Amino acid sequence: MTDSTESDTSPSSPEEGWLPPAHRKQIVGLAAMVFLILASYELARSPVESLFVEKHTAAAIPQAWLVVAIGSVFVFGWWSHWAARIDLVRGFGLVSGLSALVLAALLLACQADLPGSYHALFLWKDIYIVLLIEIFWSFANQVMPVSKASRVYGLFLVVGSVGSFCGGLLGGQLAVHLGTRQMLWSLIPLLGVVWLGCRVLYSPEMTGTVSQKAKNSDTGFRDGVRVLLQQRVLWCLLLLIGLTQVAINLIDYQTQHALELYFPDTDERTQIMSQIYASISVVSLVLQLATSALLRGLGVPLVMLLLPGLMALFVASAMIYPRMITVAITKVASKAFDYSIFRAAKEIFYIPLSHEEKTQGKAFVDMMTYRVSKGVVSLFLLVIGAISMNVLWSLILVVLLAWMGAVVWLVRCSSQDLRRSSL
Repeated sequence: MTDSTESDTSPSSPEEGWLPPAHRKQIVGLAAMVFLILASYELARSPVESLFVEKHTAAAIPQAWLVVAIGSVFVFGWWSHWAARIDLVRGFGLVSGLSALVLAALLLACQADLPGSYHALFLWKDIYIVLLIEIFWSFANQVMPVSKASRVYGLFLVVGSVGSFCGGLLGGQLAVHLGTRQMLWSLIPLLGVVWLGCRVLYSPEMTGTVSQKAKNSDTGFRDGVRVLLQQRVLWCLLLLIGLTQVAINLIDYQTQHALELYFPDTDERTQIMSQIYASISVVSLVLQLATSALLRGLGVPLVMLLLPGLMALFVASAMIYPRMITVAITKVASKAFDYSIFRAAKEIFYIPLSHEEKTQGKAFVDMMTYRVSKGVVSLFLLVIGAISMNVLWSLILVVLLAWMGAVVWLVRCSSQDLRRSSL
């Protein structure tokens, strides 16, 4: 990390306001794009998973997770090659357009019942959303001053939640009127709108400094590894995100186990699961609305420490009182924290970093870690076989303690840079 990045993350003078006009235009525009992208994900997630289960049964889902983990390495390795040399607004549009084309090809492959087509569709569903969301956050981290990020990042999350909610409502209607297979075709024009929107939003004057840095950046896969190895903050973030995702995925597994145990009837189990996801959406939205106030009032380091501490209390309650209600509350808390406060808080640590670290480094840390962690957990569960719920809860507590340690390490590594950026 270098001191030169400080000038890129704050206005040059008070008269310019909290963001230059060109940047404000891009932020508003990309927020609209994120609304559409998260709406598209709600349209994609349920039908893709339903089609996969219909074709291969639910027992094959851990295998699909492993495919996603392996595919993530290659796809995000490719993105890290281009991330530092391409303007992020144009990159957002490029990935949107490619996602639409790949989806069309995969839907045709599924109709022809080609081998592996449903696994590939499952992989597409998990990859495209992470790419687009992380490109958005990379752009926001590039232009947003640290002193303003704690105020507006919560609002970005709210916009995304509203998009997800609208996509879910639309998806329910399309499933009834068009059917599961046909509703996936509606994603292609939606992604096309995102691509067109990014072409309209692209502004050469806004990206002058960033584009010049991109031209001067090394962009090979090895250079991405080099960026990661040379920045301790990236290592801290990689460890932190990996631990959070391991904990969250283990809690997901515990929830599925509890649902199977307490609700053997399939329809009743589906009803309870739907209620859990609805609760996650509501709690996430409430926390997103409160994120700005929490980050400004308590400070980012304290908030980051409170999250695993609160999660440990929920996990302990599930161990002491092992009922569906305590397990469900633990799952809701884990997902809601991840979708709101944790997302906004951890993004702030990227802001003082250099352009390479915000693009190539972030590709390794965020994009791969989120999906590879799920593959690691699925492989772990497949290898160990049957294990008691209490043992897994104890393992989750250990992971949460390690999560707290990773937060302390991250704060120590980045505190000087955050102070320079006027947190």
